[in-house]
Amino acid sequence: MRKPIHKNKKKSTAARLIAEGNRLRNLGDWIQAEESYIRATQIDAENWDAWMELGFLLADSLRFSEAAVCLRKIAGNGFPVVNDFQEAQRVRRAPPNGPETDPRRTPFCATSLEEQRARRAPPNGPETDLRRTPFCATSLEEQRARRALPNGPETDPRRTPFCATSLEAVRLLVEIAAARPDWARGQYSLGCAYEHLVEHDLARQHLGNALRLDPSKAAAVEALYARMFWTEKKYSEAIAAADRSLAANPNYYLALVVRGRAYTEQGRMPEAVESLRRSLEIVPDSTIHSSLVFNMNYLAETTPEALFAEACRWNSRYAAPLASKVQRHTNRPDPERRLKVGYVSPDLYGHPIAKFLLPVFEHHDRSAFEAFAYALGPKSDHITECFRTRVEHFVTLPVEEKNLAERIRADGIDILVDLAGHTTGEAYLAFARKPAPIQVSWLGVLSTTGMATMDYFLGDAQVPCPGTEHLFSETVYRLPRAFCCYYPGTDAAVAPAPCLERGDVTFGCFNSPRKITREVVKLWSAILHLVRGSRLLLKYHDLEEEARQTPLLAWFAEDGIPSQRILFAGASLSTVYFDEYSRIDIALDPFPYNGGSTTLDALWMGVPVVTLEGRLAVQRHGACFLTAAGLSDLVTHSPEQYVTTAVFLAQTLPKLPDSRRNLRKALEASPLRDEVGLVRSVEIAFRDMWRTWCHGKN
Repeated sequence: MRKPIHKNKKKSTAARLIAEGNRLRNLGDWIQAEESYIRATQIDAENWDAWMELGFLLADSLRFSEAAVCLRKIAGNGFPVVNDFQEAQRVRRAPPNGPETDPRRTPFCATSLEEQRARRAPPNGPETDLRRTPFCATSLEEQRARRALPNGPETDPRRTPFCATSLEAVRLLVEIAAARPDWARGQYSLGCAYEHLVEHDLARQHLGNALRLDPSKAAAVEALYARMFWTEKKYSEAIAAADRSLAANPNYYLALVVRGRAYTEQGRMPEAVESLRRSLEIVPDSTIHSSLVFNMNYLAETTPEALFAEACRWNSRYAAPLASKVQRHTNRPDPERRLKVGYVSPDLYGHPIAKFLLPVFEHHDRSAFEAFAYALGPKSDHITECFRTRVEHFVTLPVEEKNLAERIRADGIDILVDLAGHTTGEAYLAFARKPAPIQVSWLGVLSTTGMATMDYFLGDAQVPCPGTEHLFSETVYRLPRAFCCYYPGTDAAVAPAPCLERGDVTFGCFNSPRKITREVVKLWSAILHLVRGSRLLLKYHDLEEEARQTPLLAWFAEDGIPSQRILFAGASLSTVYFDEYSRIDIALDPFPYNGGSTTLDALWMGVPVVTLEGRLAVQRHGACFLTAAGLSDLVTHSPEQYVTTAVFLAQTLPKLPDSRRNLRKALEASPLRDEVGLVRSVEIAFRDMWRTWCHGKN
């Protein structure tokens, strides 16, 4: 009789552990919940409820390989069964030649302790993490990181493609859940899995079932609806779903992050920043905090002081704790030797940075500098090949900071150049590990990084604003010329100004709607009121869509400008893009975030640009470019001067039929088209920085 008693005791203990796991999961403690389920399977290996709860939790965590191990035990479908859950993890982590040799690891899986902990941190569970990784978890720390997300692993924002085992795990989920159609958690798990597989119709069906069976899941379900809408580029619907999620739970992490990103896509930057700030109060996340730092550049109220303070907060929270990872540099301190210069960017494809960076790679003095380009992420196109053929070493890496830092150190880089700032993504913390003795921020994002390990900010007389040097964590190194040069990549002919044929003036802006603030629209409306018959063309990708036009038209309507005077156009093929400048007479630069390449594109096509300079570094692009081109009269210093300059141009241009050809000539003759001069100036700066480092070493 003792055996049955012992067996009953095991079952009752396992049942208590399952109940405790369910309680912990409902509270958002996925780490302890998983451990309870695991203990239940260890005590009673034939307790199918324990294996089911564990399997569904793992599936919700997007750890499909391990979920499949558990679910096979229940489904009895003839698949080989690993006898022990810990053994399944061990097998995945310990192939005979290391984890990287595991053939099941198709897409990239993060493996660092920091990555894994971060992924478990969102308060609504790992499924709320927006960073959609494949998810084949390959280490215990990664798994724990995803489980610690406050609303469950499915809330992880870092969502990238799925592993092959995802499909098997989903099939097993379907088989098991079909036997219990009224089980809310099963329906929810199926919804999460299908959402991960981008099977949105099925995801919505099962998430809807879960919500019907258990209305307490409203926050979780609506947040996943929001992410699906965001993926589908239905940004208004994404915001509405996120708001419903937040009505159920004001601190639901995934909803806040999706809401912030959807507002960003709509160009509603104050709301985007507010959502990101709220999400960071719940879960500190370096990538999302970087988005906040970068997005602050779009706000009219942002000052250099506020931006510096936020960047320093980012540094203190994420970069400074990595100080212990900084290793002694063994680079030979010879001030005159050939230097290895590394350039880091996720944008080495058909991105505006190409117009500034290709000439640098083309004209580097290879006798004095050995150039390395580190291209982060999978994006590539024909422009990527242009980069590849112009640099000695072109290295493609996943967006992961530890691997990037290790590769840079192994390559023996002397000077490491950050080309994307806080838009780099998860790999940005590689700079906090200081893999090179000298690190320089240049070109991509003109603002302080806040990083103590970033040594220099490479600017010029205009950028950053004189008097704000103390608001940069980096030493500001000012080049004796414009901080960049411009490669248009086209010989498109300059077209006559359209006002010569139409008789009235068309203003234009080809910048992102994110840069068009309420204050910008007020000034543009004032200009339209003062220039009779004038129109304004706004061109950018997705601006042909009504949902993107509506908020802007509402602002113009408030200022008394009818919609008929506002024209919209979407993105163009690169072969057509420059021809679109033939539709406008005068370009109006937005603020506080000025145009970059678009300003130079306009000048190249003979279109004058009116800019309003300010104290933020990003509000000095226009002043830098126009001054370098000998067009400082188009640089304004107050809103009133901005309006009067635009109106004066509108009155004057019809009388100057050759003005457009003259503008191209002015740009062609300026330092902005002196590619070799720019590269030599930068090389002198790099050599100066290197000599300073060598002097300190010696």
